[in-house]
Amino acid sequence: MLKEAELRQIIAQGETQEVEFKEGIPPAQELGRTACAFANTDGGIILFGVSSKKEIVGLSHDLDKVQQSNANCLRKVQPSLMVHQHVSGLDGKKILYLEISKSHDKIAHSYDGVVYVKLGSTIKKLEGESLIEFLKYRQIYCFDEQDSDKRIGDLDREKVQYYLSLREQPDYLKTHSMEDFLLSNQLARRNGRFIIKNVAVLFFHNNSYSIFPQSEIRFAQFSGTEAVEIVAQKDFKQDLLANVEGILLFMREMLPKKIVTDGTARRDEVYQYPLSALREIIINAVSHRDYFSYDCIQINMFSDRIEISNPGGLSQGLTKEFFGKRSVRRNPLTYQLLRNTKYVEGLGTGVPKIYHDMRKQGLSDPEFIFDGGFFCVVLRNAPSAAMIIEKSGRLNNRQKEGMEFITKKGSITSEEYAQLNEVSIPTAVSDINRLIALKYIKRVGKYRGAYYVVREEYKK
Repeated sequence: MLKEAELRQIIAQGETQEVEFKEGIPPAQELGRTACAFANTDGGIILFGVSSKKEIVGLSHDLDKVQQSNANCLRKVQPSLMVHQHVSGLDGKKILYLEISKSHDKIAHSYDGVVYVKLGSTIKKLEGESLIEFLKYRQIYCFDEQDSDKRIGDLDREKVQYYLSLREQPDYLKTHSMEDFLLSNQLARRNGRFIIKNVAVLFFHNNSYSIFPQSEIRFAQFSGTEAVEIVAQKDFKQDLLANVEGILLFMREMLPKKIVTDGTARRDEVYQYPLSALREIIINAVSHRDYFSYDCIQINMFSDRIEISNPGGLSQGLTKEFFGKRSVRRNPLTYQLLRNTKYVEGLGTGVPKIYHDMRKQGLSDPEFIFDGGFFCVVLRNAPSAAMIIEKSGRLNNRQKEGMEFITKKGSITSEEYAQLNEVSIPTAVSDINRLIALKYIKRVGKYRGAYYVVREEYKK
């Protein structure tokens, strides 16, 4: 139950995507839609007896009956909500509020059979394509989890054995069957018959490209800076693991190199772009692309940049602000197999790592473009003096994200830091003080107008 000071603070801040005011008791249908939308989005609080102008008007109703009526109404939301009702007194007036928890992954709530979400102050009914996208986002409707019409005999045992060797289980098939392997890894199910999921076809079919041609990775090298004259081209049309390994090996051969010296007679060859950054981007493309789309992953190399694009923009619920800080797995089983074979770490460090690797090599920051249902990463070979974010462990993940924010935006306030990392103001201040003590940043201004900037010695 919220304390009086917390309630007053919520009311003072006004209505948001997570807070809604009701001056009276709304009709049951309106309450049901609103509660359903809150649960499907970020959860939140509905306050009864508070006007849209943030005035505490109170309720004169029999609140016991109101709570019972609300409970009956909310039973029409399926699956059941996690919701708590409380009565509180403010300024000698009674108010009622509902705390609605955000639903867990793989759950989509509906009211009278309709799915609703909260977009700002608006309740939106989902139908058609928007409903499908929401179900994809909630991992209720995932391409890799859909049933395939292929049989176990269509899978290549050697590919399964190679996967198991990467997992350091080379002897697994000596004591277990292929059925055991597929079922234990959620790659198949039994429903009167043995049903193989799409993900098993993507990874282990003896000709996966013929089934899902969108799994192809295409590479093209152009002369100059425009997509006019192709000087080299190669398509990768095997299973996902073979495609990843094939394109990474091919990129090593195609990337230009430069000679660097350390001030002595020693000379080293360095790739024009950091291989680790390219690897991270390509594996993320394979892991997070939209396999419902028939388009493929495309890698274009120009004289001044590399562009890596894949179908599937930002998933619903992931904004540009939180890209690289929140992980939404469009293909959970694909991600699981790549993580099991150590292609991905599963720690949410991919985007910061790409920034770090580019800066370490003295190159400009990567560009992330979300346009027309596609996601594109652009790496440029232009030099940059951007600060390298330390990876030694002296900074926690929140502080690293804060430093990334400062270097991009120029400054940060304690409120922005707290919002960025979803922590309290005291935690934000503690983190910032640590950054000041380590001499990464300095404070500018006093009291409420204070903000923080990077110290001059760390700008290069």
